[in-house]
Amino acid sequence: MSYLEVNQLTKVYGVNETRVIALDHVSFSVEKGEFVAIIGASGSGKSTLLSLLGGVDTPASGSVRLDGEDVYALKGKKLAEFRRRKIGFIFQEYNLIPVLNVEENIEIPVRLDGIRLKPEQMTKLLIMLNMEERRYHLPEELSGGQKQRVAIGRAYAHKPALILADEPTGNLDHANSTEIMELLRSTAKKMEQTLIVVTHDPDIAAMADRIITISDGKIVSDQVLQKTDAAIPAAPEE
Repeated sequence: MSYLEVNQLTKVYGVNETRVIALDHVSFSVEKGEFVAIIGASGSGKSTLLSLLGGVDTPASGSVRLDGEDVYALKGKKLAEFRRRKIGFIFQEYNLIPVLNVEENIEIPVRLDGIRLKPEQMTKLLIMLNMEERRYHLPEELSGGQKQRVAIGRAYAHKPALILADEPTGNLDHANSTEIMELLRSTAKKMEQTLIVVTHDPDIAAMADRIITISDGKIVSDQVLQKTDAAIPAAPEE
């Protein structure tokens, strides 16, 4: 069994004349440690798919199994704990809390479990993010690229096995986009995490191990890219 198993996933919005099929019997699998890019035009269903993979939304039919666990069989507190501990989410809009500094924003997922990162753990994470000198800054004092680094740190704080990123470079210029994606890719590789990124940028998609193309809610292409790891910068040792 693959690490992530998606089977006949279907999502429908509205009824009768307003009925829209956002996802139409989508099936695929992802191996542990794989980096998959999901691309497609606006409205193709790629962000809906990411929400369903993370258990944020529920489908009309179909299933998602992560590490053997049926995501939609989990309810309430168990689902919230599963998402928090198994999945790291990264969004285009950063979603940082304005009144919390860099360290505090990063620690949110673990604090919800009543845990604090040890000082040395936080320092290593900040060094990896190249944010050590900004650890006490508020979001309003950071650039777009720095805010996204904090969002990445927050996603990695619990060391989840699956990272879901929805247009993580959508608000960044080309240079920052490349830096952020190299950081995501190298860190996921080092920590043997599965990384799934929704993007409209073909250059970002080309950095993945595999590209899944969605159109009108259906998978129209699933391409494995041939490459070596030589160009992937090594993340700092823990």
